[in-house]
Amino acid sequence: MAQKNLFTIFANTSAATRLRKGWRGFAVLLCVTSASICNAQTDVEITLKNSFIEKYKNRATINANLVVDRAHAHPNPASKDGDLHIAGRSPEEIALPIVAEIMNAHSEKDAVGLIHEVEGSGRAVKVAGAWRIWCEHGGLSPQKQGETLQPFNTTNPDHVFEIHPLAKVGDFSTVESFVPIDGYQTKDANQAFSSYENRRSQISVRDGMTTIVTGLGGFNYVEFVMQITGDQKEVEDGRLVMASVFDLNGELLVKNRRMVFVKGTPPEEVVKQAKLGQRLHVLGIPRIDLALVSWRTQHANERPEALTWGLPYEIIVAATYDQDGNE
Repeated sequence: MAQKNLFTIFANTSAATRLRKGWRGFAVLLCVTSASICNAQTDVEITLKNSFIEKYKNRATINANLVVDRAHAHPNPASKDGDLHIAGRSPEEIALPIVAEIMNAHSEKDAVGLIHEVEGSGRAVKVAGAWRIWCEHGGLSPQKQGETLQPFNTTNPDHVFEIHPLAKVGDFSTVESFVPIDGYQTKDANQAFSSYENRRSQISVRDGMTTIVTGLGGFNYVEFVMQITGDQKEVEDGRLVMASVFDLNGELLVKNRRMVFVKGTPPEEVVKQAKLGQRLHVLGIPRIDLALVSWRTQHANERPEALTWGLPYEIIVAATYDQDGNE
């Protein structure tokens, strides 16, 4: 479709115009038009209940009864991130397509075994972990909370909601899996945060629901240095910490971004001992910041432009390193 549109533009542009503007200028026109078409085709529409946003906007985790439809037979190799991917549904707590992931899953055999035990049975298993809304695998269909879902026949259905990383599966704690992934090439901080900072979004509210329209985004497992810039907020299930972001060479990338720590994990144990101004070498995963989504909608009357600001995001801190790059 995009190719057809571009050729139509080309055909409808007169030879005189092409000569007058020059082929270089026309090539720029084609590139801009192509980018616009691609952006329109890859927009993801997410509609959430306002009550859900308010409940989880200042929480690190979510607890859910997860019906496991499909799971990887084996964890990914470390070179591909080491996770075990689990596709399922939680009609009561989440009501969106879900992919849950056990980090460093090769070391969590009991949890992996329980997932495979209930896989495809229709039985739910209680899980807990960092909730995550991100548009890496959003697909082209709108993702609307509350719609009826059929069982999935793939471990990677179109989804924007993840429980990643998992901290508990049934009675098995997986908090010790929140450590660096030995053998995995982490994402570059400069590229990742440039992508996060330039994510566009459009937010609207109607009938008790909030809709966020944004583009596809990736860059999981980015390695960077955070410097604590504000007081730590301890919440029931973890900590919320404001920090500036630096790359591994010490270059400042972002000021005052919220970092999320899951209670009882190695990263949370480290950060709760840290002081204002201290720097930590960490591994992170982006998610949409529902606290900022809530603020923008609640202040839309006096600040209507806030609804079209860049995508609000925060970082789940999945692991910390020492100065040598180890745990």
